[in-house]
Amino acid sequence: MSEGGVFLPWGVVTAAFWTAGTPEPPAAVPSAPAGLPDVPARIAGIAALAAEGSLDEAALHAEQLDAAYGAATGGTPTTALADIREVRGYLASLAGETRAAVGWYLHALRLRAALQGPAHPDTGAAVRRTYSLWRTVADPVLGQALGAELLATAVAVEGQGSTAARRIRAVLADPAPDWSHDTPTELTASWEDAFTLWDRGDDP
Repeated sequence: MSEGGVFLPWGVVTAAFWTAGTPEPPAAVPSAPAGLPDVPARIAGIAALAAEGSLDEAALHAEQLDAAYGAATGGTPTTALADIREVRGYLASLAGETRAAVGWYLHALRLRAALQGPAHPDTGAAVRRTYSLWRTVADPVLGQALGAELLATAVAVEGQGSTAARRIRAVLADPAPDWSHDTPTELTASWEDAFTLWDRGDDP
């Protein structure tokens, strides 16, 4: 053994050891993802708040659920995420935020189409819910703008000749459309059922 070092159980310590700077701390270990939120229970709580008229609080809880679910799943799209986004749209509609409401519904519709396919019943139901919500728009200018976006989505999901696409096109082409909820029977759906979507038993 050389005179310049001291042997210890963990090896040879040289003079350089004592003069070296403080070693860099070990890299932080990434924390484990947060547990998956109980989406049905959380949505039930949000529904209760909305029923009490606490819309701001309900919207805040929905936003927090969205963030928690996204963190737990790493942002992976799921049908549960589509449900959460549609609930946010419903709350926006209750608050009179029409543009945001239809935007959330369109987003959820596109998620379902991508995840479940255009022919899935859930996708068709989402088209009808979004159409029904759109027809509640009172402002004709906003109705035309949102309708154009809905038409593009309906065509992408169901095709140019679908019932939804044909009806939306007809409304948009009317110089004085009647924005009074007069949806045809085959397109009418309760857009107010957003809080019950999770009860279908879908996988997260």
